[in-house]
Amino acid sequence: MDRWVRSLRRSKVSRSSDRPLGVVHERERRPEGAVVDATTVFLAGAECPFSCVFCDLWTHTLTERTPPGALPQQLAGALGTIGQRSLIKLYNASNFFDPTAVPPADEAALLRLLDDFAQVTVECHPRFIGDRCFSFADRLPGALEVAVGLETVHPEALPRLNKQMTLADFDAAASALAMRQIGLRAFVLLGCPFVGEEEQLDWTLRSVLHAAARGAGTISIIPVRGGNGALESLGAEGHWHPVTLDLVEEAFDQALRLNLQDAVVQVDLWDLKRVSDCDHCVEARVSRLAAMNLSGLEESRVGCDWCGASRQVPDVRSRGL
Repeated sequence: MDRWVRSLRRSKVSRSSDRPLGVVHERERRPEGAVVDATTVFLAGAECPFSCVFCDLWTHTLTERTPPGALPQQLAGALGTIGQRSLIKLYNASNFFDPTAVPPADEAALLRLLDDFAQVTVECHPRFIGDRCFSFADRLPGALEVAVGLETVHPEALPRLNKQMTLADFDAAASALAMRQIGLRAFVLLGCPFVGEEEQLDWTLRSVLHAAARGAGTISIIPVRGGNGALESLGAEGHWHPVTLDLVEEAFDQALRLNLQDAVVQVDLWDLKRVSDCDHCVEARVSRLAAMNLSGLEESRVGCDWCGASRQVPDVRSRGL
């Protein structure tokens, strides 16, 4: 499967290891209800060893191991743009506790750079969550949160994503993090390959519920983006259907209606405009989703006379979730 996925890829974008891919400043709602300043630093490092059929993050990774010293240099440069230091997310398009992606020798320098943040979020596959993760959390002055891709709880789709993770792997990682009071952030796919078009909403909501039950404090619904080659091939065979903005809105509306008590549900807005077919209403509709990310409250749908976008939202309670 790895060979097939990689054979359909386009070329990587050439990247330097001496500066981050980007820095994003935003506001984020936390499980306790506060809205805080958050900064995401996209670090340039080695590619993830897992070749998931839905992933396009490899596009901006290095072609070799992350050079020692590169990540502290990138982070130091990024911190010069940060004012309020509350929450920082370090996303390296790989696994933070994979020694190929984050050299262990760099940890001391990274910890020094992170010593005045209240919370640090890193991303990692469950198979790399172990002693190195727990040691890093123990040495970090602030709280550690680990972002993990649950993707889907669909019993047939998950094994076919080539993620090399079972639901039991996710659950074990979640339990290990909880035992050590390390936070869990979960990613759930909307538009997951190998899930029928008419079943997408149900399985996304079931996955959100599963993540919340396993202690995830933040659950991000990720609309699957095409363009990595493998998805287009799967689409031609009827195994993947592109996400629509209508589906994104419906999924987020109904996820908020689940009324989770200890978890924030949000929708990823990255490049979301590309899933819309209407230039007349897309800005207002994405703005509505952004507002709901911060408030956690459902707002009225944006109607559109051009595309017929509807303000009506089916009730999640009719789905028996």
